[in-house]
Amino acid sequence: MRIGIVTDCYPPHMGGIETQTYNLAQQLKSFGYSPEVVTATRDGSFVGRRLEGRIPVHRLGMPTLGFTPMNPFAGRFFPAIFPHFDLLHIHVGVLSPFAHLALEIAKTLDIPTLVTFHCELATWAPLMRASGFFNRWVDAGILFSGVSSLMESQINQLVSPNRQRQWPIIPNGIDTEFWAPPKDKPETKLSSFSLGNQVESSATRQIIRQSERKNAGKASFEAVSAIRLMPRKRPLALIKFTSAVNQILGQAGELRLNIFGEGALEPFLKRCSQVRKGQVRLLGRKDQVGLLKAYRQADFFITLCLNESFGIAAAEARASGLPLATLQQSPVSDLINEGITGISAENDYTLAEKNRCCPARGKIPENASKLYPTAQPSFMGTKPASYPSCLSASPGEPKKLHSRLKITPKQ
Repeated sequence: MRIGIVTDCYPPHMGGIETQTYNLAQQLKSFGYSPEVVTATRDGSFVGRRLEGRIPVHRLGMPTLGFTPMNPFAGRFFPAIFPHFDLLHIHVGVLSPFAHLALEIAKTLDIPTLVTFHCELATWAPLMRASGFFNRWVDAGILFSGVSSLMESQINQLVSPNRQRQWPIIPNGIDTEFWAPPKDKPETKLSSFSLGNQVESSATRQIIRQSERKNAGKASFEAVSAIRLMPRKRPLALIKFTSAVNQILGQAGELRLNIFGEGALEPFLKRCSQVRKGQVRLLGRKDQVGLLKAYRQADFFITLCLNESFGIAAAEARASGLPLATLQQSPVSDLINEGITGISAENDYTLAEKNRCCPARGKIPENASKLYPTAQPSFMGTKPASYPSCLSASPGEPKKLHSRLKITPKQ
C-alpha cells in the first residue's frame, strides 16, 4: 500500500508533529508499506522529491521569514503527486495552511483520506465551523481522527450537528523499547497518592527512605517536566506548583523541579525567586538520550498544560516508568490509572496537595485559592475502549479507508 503522509512540519525542524510524522513513516516502512512524505518544511534550498534515508520526501516549501513551513502555491503540485497514493494521511496542527490546501485538493480526488488533528481545537472551533470547510470535507468522505480522548468532542465542534460522529482516536506512538526502564529498575507504581493522614504506598515509603538517607532525615523529591517555555504550556504554573508543594511539606520534605525546554518566556522565568534559589531549574533543551537520563533520576513527571491534544513528553516519561501528575482536563489523564501510575486533580493547588509523596501533615494554606484559582474547564471525550487501526490491511492490499474505520453516528 502506497501511503502519502502530508504535513506542514517535518525534520530537520524539531517538534511534536515533526517527530510523529517522521516516526510514522519509518514504522510504516518497516511493516512493509510504501510511505512517502509531502511537506512544506525546507531542508536547505532543495525543492522536489528525493530519498531521505529509506523514505521518499517531497519538499515543496518556499523561502519564508523565520523558516516557517509554508507554500501558498503548493496546490498546483498536489494533483500530480496525490494520485500515486492508495491512501492520504494528512496531519493538521495549530497553523497548517499546507495541510488545509492539501485537503481542498484531496476532496476532489477519489483517494481515501484520513486527517489527524494534533492540536487543541476548542479555542478556534466557532471560527472553523463558520468557515464551512470542515463540513465540505466530511461530505467529500474525508475522515477525521484525534490523538486523545479530548479530541473527539472538539472535532465535533468543527462540523454541524448532522455531521457529528464518534471519531476514531489514534494515539501518537513512541518507541517503548527505547524509553523502557532498565530491567534492574522496574517502573515506579504509586498505589496510593492520598490526602490527609492516610498511609502512603510501599513504593512511596521506599522513595521516602532513600531520600531521607540522602538528606539527613528530610525527604527530598525531584519532579521533571519537558515543555516549550511559552504561555500555553504554563511554565509559570509549574513554578507556582513547586512552591505550593513545598509550603504543604514544610519541614517534612522538599520538592525540586527540573524543566527541560526553551522558549520566549525563559528570560522572565529566570527572574522568579524559585529559579534563583535553585528550587526550580531551567535546563534548556535536551535530546532523547538526555531526557531519558533525567527521567530515570526523577520521582515523577508533571505537566499542567491544558491547551494541547496529546502529551508526547508525558507518554515518553510514562514509558520510562515515571508516574505522571496532571490536571483532569488534560489529555495526559488518558495515560493514568489513577493512584497507580499517576494522579490527576481538578486544579493546580489540589494537584499540589495530592502530590506530596511524603507524610506531610497540616492544613491547606489559607491563601491557597489566591495562589491557585480553579482551572478553566475543557472538553473531555469518553475514553476509547479500543483504537481502530486505519492501516490494518496487509501490505500491498489497498482497501477503501471507509470500510476499515469503525465510524458510528454520535448518540
